[in-house]
Amino acid sequence: MIPRGGALAPPPHSVCFFGTYAHDHAVTQLLLQACRSAGIGVVECHRPLWEKTRHKSARFFGLRSTLRLVVAYVGHAVALARMRRRLAAVPLYLVGFNGQLDCLLLRLLLGRRRAPIAFAPLVTLTETLIDDRQVFRASSFRARVLRWIDRASLAAATRVIIDAEAHRRYLIDAFRVAPERAAVWYLGADTTVFRQAPAPPRNGRLRVLFYGSFLRLHGVQTILEAAALVNDKRLEFVLLGDGPEHAAVVAAARESGLDAVEFQPWVPYEALGGIVADAEIGLGVFGTSTKTQMVIPNKVYQMAAVGRPIITADTPAVREVFTHGETAWLCPPGDAAALADALRVLHDDPGLRARLGRQAAALMAERFNPTAQAQRLAEILGAAVQAA
Repeated sequence: MIPRGGALAPPPHSVCFFGTYAHDHAVTQLLLQACRSAGIGVVECHRPLWEKTRHKSARFFGLRSTLRLVVAYVGHAVALARMRRRLAAVPLYLVGFNGQLDCLLLRLLLGRRRAPIAFAPLVTLTETLIDDRQVFRASSFRARVLRWIDRASLAAATRVIIDAEAHRRYLIDAFRVAPERAAVWYLGADTTVFRQAPAPPRNGRLRVLFYGSFLRLHGVQTILEAAALVNDKRLEFVLLGDGPEHAAVVAAARESGLDAVEFQPWVPYEALGGIVADAEIGLGVFGTSTKTQMVIPNKVYQMAAVGRPIITADTPAVREVFTHGETAWLCPPGDAAALADALRVLHDDPGLRARLGRQAAALMAERFNPTAQAQRLAEILGAAVQAA
């Protein structure tokens, strides 16, 4: 990241945010906010594709759906090519979440020009669709195609921006990304939505909140098992969202007679800050997949920013930012008994809850405030321009 001579490379004066990214995704918004906070002008060269379907289940990647997706992408690619041609010269292109095909398209459009590309994929197709969600068998033809797309898109980028050091090591080991080409940018939280707030004055049951897209990564079944083990009417569980495992989780809760568990539908992103502020304890993820070990979920940063005590899986990635007993309460992935014990500890110790929430919020305000986030991203983008 540091060029010869020890001086940081100046950031580009502008970037072109290129591709079919989901504009309302939290990571997209964080990247846009950090660029603008750093004084980097942003020109969006965008066609909506991925945001049209919030949840990509196995059916989404079936043969017919895949063919329709390919046809749709070709149309968007033609439109993106035209938009890019009309642009004035920019010093850097930025490709974001779900941007593997966009990165390849952009490198093709740029041809022999050495215009730099910063690629912030958040996740690879391999870890998401093969390892974690298991949509495709690892030995299948489509799995091989996905691995090729991952390798090619990562190789096409001048700099790859990833969300944790554990994740960066995965890219280096699994896809042979040169270490100097991969940079860590911890996501933090959107402070326009997630602001520190006092705990709600509630006489009665404490609210335990999980929200998300009900993926294998999240380990929602572990949450249900923990709720059954706790079996304490002083705790109420709110599970907000939907996704691939939602129907199975709801059925399991009903079968087990878990009256303390309430399921709520997904809400607009802008409303999540208030939802978090109305809870006393926040839950992260508890899955046991390889992906769980490498990522720090958005919801963990977001709950910390609001100042809520968080219980989440003890993983190498989470340990890069959060400390057990100081800024979060960590327990083994997939261990319902450990999660139940953690819930009992936090329920019975209001002082511990207050301290964890206060110190988590202080961590976010000190280390991941908008100015710090903008400065770090500007350094990465500046290095990308210099490396081209």
